[in-house]
Amino acid sequence: MKSSEVNVLYEQAIEIRVEFPVSILCEYNGPSDLDVTWDDNIMYLIDDSLSKAGAYIKNRALETYPLPGKNDEIQSYQLTLIIKPPGLDLYWYCRRLNQGEFSKRIVY
Repeated sequence: MKSSEVNVLYEQAIEIRVEFPVSILCEYNGPSDLDVTWDDNIMYLIDDSLSKAGAYIKNRALETYPLPGKNDEIQSYQLTLIIKPPGLDLYWYCRRLNQGEFSKRIVY
């Protein structure tokens, strides 16, 4: 696993995207319950992990866009975070997702 830490000398904003293929998200509870899978599970784990890591979520946006050349879409969670020194480990969400029932095909 590559190191994916953001180190800062002072409090500052960073922007990240956490993206998942919609087809993978639908494998958990089916396409009709995608909102439940996302809102109550995946997004909750991401937000909770950020909070526990000491990051503040300033802005967030969720967008879905087509995956070129594939019959799939990407669910993209875009976050503006305020982080303090020494920084933030960006693999927090992978560890949390893998600890739970959401470990299908997570790529690092």
